Amino acid sequence: MRARIAVAATVVCVCAALAQQTPVSLYGVKEGAITYTLVHKLHEVHGTSRKLEGLAKIQSGGPTLVQVRVPVASFDSGNSNRDSHMREATHEAAHPYVEVKGTLPSLQLPLSGPTQLPLEARVELNGESERQTILVTLTPEGSGIRAKFSFPVSLDAHKVERPELLLVKVDDKMTIEGNLLFEARQ
Repeated sequence: MRARIAVAATVVCVCAALAQQTPVSLYGVKEGAITYTLVHKLHEVHGTSRKLEGLAKIQSGGPTLVQVRVPVASFDSGNSNRDSHMREATHEAAHPYVEVKGTLPSLQLPLSGPTQLPLEARVELNGESERQTILVTLTPEGSGIRAKFSFPVSLDAHKVERPELLLVKVDDKMTIEGNLLFEARQ
């Protein structure tokens, strides 16, 4: 019986020691913008949102977990009819967010300078998920971390009906660009 108690006490102490050795830092999106770009033979369309929600959980010696989401209804292309059609095509009522969740390799804070890392991510749009690797450039900025990225998204893969102009559909490839400032949370 004493041996079991001693083993249990040892396990608890080791777990507590390990927990102290792997501090976790939580960062939230303070500001930024995410922009989509659609290409049609006659013009390009850019829609931007500044209503961002996001967290990054930086674990010393472990992976960094990232989640960013944007309300579909918050994208503004400068044309309210086009924005309304975009919300219909992405079934915004049923799928109100565009979301990226993923894992970055281990980070050492503070960052010494700009660092480019692969985010192994799941991109969700219109209720459809797609896995991809997104290169993210992280740069220290004041007490925060600036994250910049750009990646392609297939509208067909996400089952988004591509808009048409003069009977010509927009390209399947849409580009998403982000410029986000993450700051430490208490």
